[in-house]
Amino acid sequence: MVLGAELIEVESVVVEKDFFLTLIFSNGQTKIVDLSALLKNPPPVFSTLRDQNEFKKVSVNPVGGVQWECGADLSAEYLFAA
Repeated sequence: MVLGAELIEVESVVVEKDFFLTLIFSNGQTKIVDLSALLKNPPPVFSTLRDQNEFKKVSVNPVGGVQWECGADLSAEYLFAA
């Protein structure tokens, strides 16, 4: 994500209770993001993430967002704006 001239990326992600992620961004900001609304009626690639065990398999991807083993991913821009 570009904020002004600054590229923002996710540096770390931790799964919290329910469908919350704690994210640390490259600009030093920490955000807690609730993804439960996205998972109420998800696009097909996100449907397996309704299972907490699958949701917990999140990691930072090589392009600065987050990804899951099922193939779902979210950009740093989406997460930072959430």
